[in-house]
Amino acid sequence: MLSQPLALEKINASEIIDYLYKIFHRDFIAEKTYLANKMYINPRSHKKENGKELDFWHLITRKQTEKVWEKGKLVLKCLGRYPDYGRAARLEWIKQILTLHDQLPVRVFYHRENNPKRDVRLYMWAFNANFVVILQRLGRNDSFLVTSFYIDHEDKKKQYSARYANYIKGDSNLTGCEWF
Repeated sequence: MLSQPLALEKINASEIIDYLYKIFHRDFIAEKTYLANKMYINPRSHKKENGKELDFWHLITRKQTEKVWEKGKLVLKCLGRYPDYGRAARLEWIKQILTLHDQLPVRVFYHRENNPKRDVRLYMWAFNANFVVILQRLGRNDSFLVTSFYIDHEDKKKQYSARYANYIKGDSNLTGCEWF
């Protein structure tokens, strides 16, 4: 059972980032976190923005985009990353899913991304709670948190259901990709 989402509405708006960072620091920096007791979740502390790990920002913010026409083509233009309270309120769930995935209703699957730089990523989807954690392998025994988020669109649920079914049926593009 996942814990209750954090009650961020009870925290002063000017203190939310520091409050959330203390949780991230506790879960991933002060104490190392491992997936299946062997795959280290590397917080990549060498990559920082505003004094906090980039991975932290990807766990509490959401990229905002807009569609614009450039040179006769419709493209997505990034407007920046902004707080996403649905993600942020579930920050504690990330470690819970990583360490208790075999005891929780979590669908674990791999998916080959369209961008070759990203290759295969591991998805851990707490489907009853509409929350997903995405990892990418760094080395033989470590990985990093790409992102996590609360699924607030029905289309995403359908997309992840299809990816999960594809993995379970034995997609040949994913043969031998498992990390643990």
